[in-house]
Amino acid sequence: MEFKEKLQLLRTTMKLSQEELANKLAISRQSITKWENGQSFPDIQNLIQLSEIFKVSIDRLVKENDTCMVNLFGNENYPKQDIRTFLVRAKKSTYAAGENEILPSKPNSHDFRYEEGDYLYKDSYLGNQKFIGEECIWIKNNPVWAMNYYGQSLNENFNISFLKDVLSHVSVSMPFRGPEFYQKGDYIYQCQIQGDFEYFTGEEKIYCKQEKAYICTFHGGIIL
Repeated sequence: MEFKEKLQLLRTTMKLSQEELANKLAISRQSITKWENGQSFPDIQNLIQLSEIFKVSIDRLVKENDTCMVNLFGNENYPKQDIRTFLVRAKKSTYAAGENEILPSKPNSHDFRYEEGDYLYKDSYLGNQKFIGEECIWIKNNPVWAMNYYGQSLNENFNISFLKDVLSHVSVSMPFRGPEFYQKGDYIYQCQIQGDFEYFTGEEKIYCKQEKAYICTFHGGIIL
């Protein structure tokens, strides 16, 4: 994430207008606009002041960082690895396990909820033989990650118990649906991913005796 993006996110999270932030720094609103557009960059004195206002180190402000979230939710930092591990625990504790189902949020929807401290996960889908849904993660009520999916069973050989078994083997290294390959008896599961946790698309398939019985496509990523 570049400095201009971090600055805009931090400012809007604190509910500061460009003019209000400019007043705190004793500079013009146009200067803030140029920083957020990437047309100019603050000097060291302004960086020090920004660091104090947002309670973020100068290094975190100016250095592009692919492993940690910008400090948007208070004084804590939320590494993306922590989000991945929470997502895996949430998936294993909801649909795959048949646990933590809640009242429908929409007519005839199926909804699951899992929470740990500041972290909240929800999965909501519509349909049965053909289905569509969305999984989301929030930190302190701020949405940070989401995935949409659409799938269908293709014939009578589809086994929902096998699918749930597959999904219970989700891993931190591949926290989207199931593992790359899984087999039990006559059933084979395959999952292909393009991209990474930041932005990805994927497709999963189930075969029974070499005949395709199920398919699901999905995509998503970081959304802050």
